[in-house]
Amino acid sequence: MKILNKISLFSTIFYLMGIFPLIGFAQESPVKSIDDVMNVLKSIVNVMYTAFFIVAIMFIILAAFNYLTAQDDPEKIKSATRQIMWAAVAIAVALISVGFNKIVESFIKP
Repeated sequence: MKILNKISLFSTIFYLMGIFPLIGFAQESPVKSIDDVMNVLKSIVNVMYTAFFIVAIMFIILAAFNYLTAQDDPEKIKSATRQIMWAAVAIAVALISVGFNKIVESFIKP
């Protein structure tokens, strides 16, 4: 039951992080030229970059707590190791998202 509560909490946080920037864009289309497309893309990338780093930090703190409370239980140690691995994946995705912005910009702008 605890895992289900954690999953629903993270799902709610991700949902709200994805919806709030879109609500700001709902008034009028901010896209009138290619430069505007790049500005919208940059703002989305910045939100996702921040979200992935926040989630990664939360996972690292949770994994550290699990390591401290494992008390030689191999299953808990394995779970904490997996959490750190997924935190590293979240950091990698955040760093790739910043590079993705530059790649798209090089294809769109002459």
